[in-house]
Amino acid sequence: MSVEISGMSIKNHQLQNSTTLVNFQESLLAEVGDARIVSAVLDKVQKWAGEQPLITALLCGRILTQADKIANEKDADIVDAIVQKQIIRNWEKGAAADHLQEIQTALLAYGARDSLLILYLQILQRGDVPSRQSPEQTLLLDSGLVTLDHHRLKVTNAIYAQVFDKFWIERQLPGITKPVKITRTASGGKRATQNPLKRAYLSPWLQPPAVQTTQSILIGCGVLLLTAAVAWVIHRAQNPQAGAWNLGTPAVINDAENGAEQKQPATAELPSQALTPLTLLGDTFSGYSTFRNGDFQSVLQDVGIQINYADEFDQGLRAQQLSQGKADLIMTTLDQFLQQQPKGKIVALLDRTLGADAVVLNTKQYSTLTSLLDLNKLVQQAREQNKKLSIAYANDTPSEYLALVLDARFDTFNLSDFDLKPVADASEAWALMQDPQENIAIAVLWEPYVTQARQQGYSVVLSSKDAPTAIVDVMVASDRLLASNPEIISQLLEKYYRQIDANVRDATQLQTQVAEDGNLSVTDAATIIDGIDFFTATEAKNWFDNGTLKKRIEATAAILTLSARLDTVPTNTTALYTEEFVTEAANNTQALIDLIRTDNPELADKLSGKLPAVTAASPVSTAQIQQAQDIGTLQVRGQVSFTTGSAQLTPEGQKTLDQLASELQDFNQETVAVRIMGHTSRTGDANTNLALSEQRASIVASYLQNQGVTLNILPEGKGSLEPLPEIEPTNARNQRTEIRLVRIN
Repeated sequence: MSVEISGMSIKNHQLQNSTTLVNFQESLLAEVGDARIVSAVLDKVQKWAGEQPLITALLCGRILTQADKIANEKDADIVDAIVQKQIIRNWEKGAAADHLQEIQTALLAYGARDSLLILYLQILQRGDVPSRQSPEQTLLLDSGLVTLDHHRLKVTNAIYAQVFDKFWIERQLPGITKPVKITRTASGGKRATQNPLKRAYLSPWLQPPAVQTTQSILIGCGVLLLTAAVAWVIHRAQNPQAGAWNLGTPAVINDAENGAEQKQPATAELPSQALTPLTLLGDTFSGYSTFRNGDFQSVLQDVGIQINYADEFDQGLRAQQLSQGKADLIMTTLDQFLQQQPKGKIVALLDRTLGADAVVLNTKQYSTLTSLLDLNKLVQQAREQNKKLSIAYANDTPSEYLALVLDARFDTFNLSDFDLKPVADASEAWALMQDPQENIAIAVLWEPYVTQARQQGYSVVLSSKDAPTAIVDVMVASDRLLASNPEIISQLLEKYYRQIDANVRDATQLQTQVAEDGNLSVTDAATIIDGIDFFTATEAKNWFDNGTLKKRIEATAAILTLSARLDTVPTNTTALYTEEFVTEAANNTQALIDLIRTDNPELADKLSGKLPAVTAASPVSTAQIQQAQDIGTLQVRGQVSFTTGSAQLTPEGQKTLDQLASELQDFNQETVAVRIMGHTSRTGDANTNLALSEQRASIVASYLQNQGVTLNILPEGKGSLEPLPEIEPTNARNQRTEIRLVRIN
């Protein structure tokens, strides 16, 4: 509906109210006999009802039943008591229940509920906002909840403002008026609940007197109701195509106090809609729990989608079923997508883990074991005794991929040095690590076992929080579905990302969902959520559009290639994904962001992904980095070479550092720092060698920073003090640059 038509609706409201109020004034004056009191009552009516004809007629009728009380007490405030007790308080059962229920139904049935209610919240909080053409504005006007006054939108009356207040909005959009953080509790398996929202009512002394009616009052009420009904019939005759709420549709007035029959709110009959089944394969990972959630599946059914979710723990079979048409969609990690190569494309980004997966050293059994450098010494000792230490991890999961990252990225770590113990689940790896008979030196775990390991004194050497883009979960649609029914993919993702937006506003509902889904305690559910960063639609689209996803695919493929899991890095990585199906969801989220940016900038930043998973590096002192716990030494691909006797990088050295800079950008600047240690061979003057090693380390640090590395970097010159083991100190191989990662904060 256009604003012009809405303006006609306002004029009709005014016409009806004029007639209603004239009749009411005459009837009340006849009973009260005091023009001053009648005028004050009229002011109260207009304050509460505004220009809404049905509410005006209803309120006037209720006031006339208490005309004697008004005449005796000479108090217009009796109107406030009538409004609070008979209309606002427990409004679902009050005198205007049907009318108010229909407004609520109209609002909650709107598809883009978020943007609709946020616009209404702005109107409610600010008093009025400028009129701008939008579907949300049109619905608010058509519902009668909002009116247009001199090109500005305002709430129609004070009754609506108190019924549909910010607490009502909060119940529909938890966290929108005040973002809620994850609630932690020490209780074992008890569910965390929020304090119920309560509305502030007027004082309890505002009670209406017993109803006393006279013949004149009955006549007055009848005239008022007849006037409203006739005006409505005239309006419908003049506007046969008008929406149900152009004038505030009259509804049957409930009169619970008088025992009158109460009519249920009218509901529109929706045509039956055949459901389109979609088979979705995943596993029990908590990040996928939304798709298993019954409430979310009901939301999908409302738009004609039936999700048939199934667990398939074998990643190869999962991909195979997608390729064979036995599944429409699968959820998997980026590394598994590249390894299994299903016949489909990435259509959505779901989450990335931020500490939910971690490499844990068995410090309890080997007390000196706190870094990969220590682990290398332990491996050498075991080798001398013709023994092998063991590593445990869940096969075909992010745990295995983290083990591959260690193998490919760190100089002193080789999976071939260990007896591999692949298991089905992290709980089994955790159990093996605690068994001294198993000789497990290192395990890759996920939450809640990572936290349990920390609490029991084991050392976490590297987690997905340290490398926050290493493990990315994606949704893959089959080529068949992409060709036959692309629209349904957009519909599915639009609803999914709306749910994620809601979780961003209020993480407690996600916490409850994860706890119920995994039969976990609230504490464990909160720990798991802490380690998962869910993509919003806007952030996912940015990854698609700005090349971030392309870079992640290439980096992941490089790890898999170095680990012999892939033959080569794909040459056309952009053919592996398509961003078109997140576009509608991203547009919805952006509209939401635009609406709340002024009132809630922090939430807007969260929805847009501008509050990064890792924040800018805080300055760390030289002493802090030197004393920090070692993680391990990175494997440098190529030579960091200099011209003879100088600190000038060769072209080969620059190329090597370009690759190294790209790899370092994958690490979290809040938890990881870099020590760059320059070494020389033991030839020539020791002081000269020390100075040269310091200069070279500084040149490397500056070069990496100029390439965009934001980690805290400490250059150090070691001269010839630390030659390689089993290498003659004068050997040229001792001239090297060591890149060591350490843990900070």
